[in-house]
Formats: sequence, C-alpha cells, structure tokens
Amino acid sequence: MYLLSMLPKFFLALFILLLYVKLSGKSQIAPMSQLDQVGSMVIGALVGGALLSPTVSTWEAIGVIVVWSSLLVAIRFIKSKNAKLRDIIDGRPIELVKNGHLLSNNFLKANLPVRDFEALVNVQGISSFNELQHVWYELNGSLTIIKKGDKDIASLLVEDGAINSDNLKQAKKSETWLKKELKDQGYDDVTNVFCAEWYDNKLWVYPKDNINELNTDSDNTKPSKKRTRKSPSKSSKTSVEK
Repeated sequence: MYLLSMLPKFFLALFILLLYVKLSGKSQIAPMSQLDQVGSMVIGALVGGALLSPTVSTWEAIGVIVVWSSLLVAIRFIKSKNAKLRDIIDGRPIELVKNGHLLSNNFLKANLPVRDFEALVNVQGISSFNELQHVWYELNGSLTIIKKGDKDIASLLVEDGAINSDNLKQAKKSETWLKKELKDQGYDDVTNVFCAEWYDNKLWVYPKDNINELNTDSDNTKPSKKRTRKSPSKSSKTSVEK
C-alpha cells in the first residue's frame, strides 16, 4: 500500500524533472558552473526527501520541486541575457599560469592546492610545470592549457551581441577598433553578431541566424553582376587579417 500511495509522487516528480532538464539544457548533465552543480544536487535532495517522506503530500512535494526548478531556470535565463550578471553569478576563469610563471595569488583565489593542480596537469599528459605557457582554471573545475610552442586559444570579443571588454583588453584592442572591423565586414550593429573571436591575428565573425538569413535572401535577390563580394562558404564566418 505504501508503494502504491507513492506512485503519484514518483510520476509527477519524474515529469517535472524531465521538463526542467528540457528547459535548462544539457549543462545539467555536464555542469558548466558551480551553480549548475549545486542546483542539480539540491534538486536531487529535494526529490528524494519529498518522495520518501510519508508526511509530505504529493502537491507539497511537487510545489517544492517546481519552485526550486523555476528559480534555477530563471537564473539561467538572466545569465544568458546579461554577460555582467553572468560574471557576478558564476565568476570568471582564473589564470593560474601566465607566460610560464605560476601566479600564486590566483591559486589562493581558486582555492586550489598546488598538489591538486599538479595532478590535474599530469592527467593531461604534462610531466612538468616548465612545459606550461598559459593555464586557466575554468568555472567547472577543469583546466584550459596552452603549452610552450602552441598557438594561443581564440578569445571571444563579442558574446551574444555584447562586447566582452575584459577579453578585448587582453587582446590589446579597443572598442573603436572592434566596431570598425565589424562595420568593414557588414555589421553596423554589434547586437546583430552572435559572437566574434580573435584568433591567429584574425577576427572571425559569426552573425545571428536571422541576420545571416537576411543576408542570404538579399544576395539571392540581387543580380549577379552587382555583387561586390562573395558570400561566405559553408560556414558563415568571415575574417579580416591584420
């Protein structure tokens, strides 16, 4: 009888969890930040406690799960729309090695003992710290490593239509330069750009889908003789080399 009385809780909780995973995305399966990890653990605890407690009614259990899930989905939505709030909530990657030098103060900020850092580095097949050129401690606890002699990784200068000032400063570029480069590639408004990355001394621009579709339709309606430039190849990226 006890198991039969728990069945409504089980089915409703399962439905809400599936809906939550659908709305929040696959980052709950492979968490990208501490908030993702803690949020998923709390949901698991709430579901387990509510299902196994005979004193908690079905609707009380569902209500608790819905409230917490809704808060997490709302926070994720806010983060996706505002880069500054995303940095405040999740933080930013911490640079642990710069130009081959270990930044001891940043190890303290990351709360990462050097012994644990050594283990993480060794797992990636690196035998000595001397092989490291740059290392960042990511939000999910993983390491992004550039070894000596490797090319630098790409740096996002535009994210979701907003300029990333920190990455722009790190790339030693100005907003005036970036807007000019975007305008030269046909993007007068930065909000029309999904993302733009600086890699190998080139600016690679990826427009939003609606802008890309408009450009494609416009090219199709123009006579071929009046085209001033070729449309991008299979990928929608364009570049300017400096």
